[in-house]
Amino acid sequence: MKILEVQNLRVGFPVVGGVFARKIAEVRAVDGVSFALEQGETLGLVGESGCGKSTVGRAIVNILRAMVYGVEISGSVIYHSPSGPVDLAKLGRAEMRPYRADIQMIFQDPYSSLNPRMTVAQIVEEPMTIHLHLGAAERKDRVAWLLAKVGFTKEQVNRYPHEFSGGQRQRIGIARALATNPKIVIADEPVSALDVSIQAQVVNLMQDLQEEFGLSYIFIAHDLSVVRHISNRIAVMYLGNIVEIGPAEQIYRNPMHPYSRALLSAVPRADPDVKREGRIRLVGDVPNPIRKPSGCSFHTRCPIAKPTCADAVPPLEMKDERWVACPWV
Repeated sequence: MKILEVQNLRVGFPVVGGVFARKIAEVRAVDGVSFALEQGETLGLVGESGCGKSTVGRAIVNILRAMVYGVEISGSVIYHSPSGPVDLAKLGRAEMRPYRADIQMIFQDPYSSLNPRMTVAQIVEEPMTIHLHLGAAERKDRVAWLLAKVGFTKEQVNRYPHEFSGGQRQRIGIARALATNPKIVIADEPVSALDVSIQAQVVNLMQDLQEEFGLSYIFIAHDLSVVRHISNRIAVMYLGNIVEIGPAEQIYRNPMHPYSRALLSAVPRADPDVKREGRIRLVGDVPNPIRKPSGCSFHTRCPIAKPTCADAVPPLEMKDERWVACPWV
């Protein structure tokens, strides 16, 4: 059963200049993204830095208008709430508040996403105070229970974030995201700032919590090995568009879009005895998002591009049990 549907989502950030700080251009960070999230599944959203992954996540939780003045958002983000479907993209700040408890976010940087003036217990309790109708004793019990779930002892709950390591801080962020008993969690590169040894612990913890609480994840990352480990499906983004989306193992073992192939060919393998195909090296740099190429955004770097690739944006078509935005594969 679908719990979230993103339909033709577009996000444009204004570029201002001149004496009067007028809009002179627009960065099309997300340019027509569509996908659905099933109840209890994990959708991995991958791509190079700057491709629009984090912007998609922030658009879903509807915080972009509060972060960037003049941002333009179109399309639909349909959340199938217990009370019925609602388009989150159309809601203002006050209208969005009833749905904040159901959709939470784990932020990328565990060093800047936690308030240094609040104790761990206060950080986890704050969302409950805002969104849940619980008494002080109930909140305290729930805080202790959640922190125990993510591996904290009773002695640690009254300490401050600077007293913990990066992995421990990210666990605090996970507990805070779970404080309101959400249905959907957007994880924005939750392990990219952590050591490799700690990454596995955090990912395994997220999987255990998903099974226990029936969570649906959108897991945003650029590390494809981590995404493969946790995701049921993978969506590959390039310059604001999804170029391939399908079952995780199929895309990982047999990518079809030329960009997906290049991205996966760069994933390091720990086993020196495993034979792998040659690395696909793309020519040129990622185009400027202010002046995106016409047609398929990838055609300027694509090894199989045809002249017609510059004419129109290729639609996602079903091929070999996944959706691919390339007519030549």
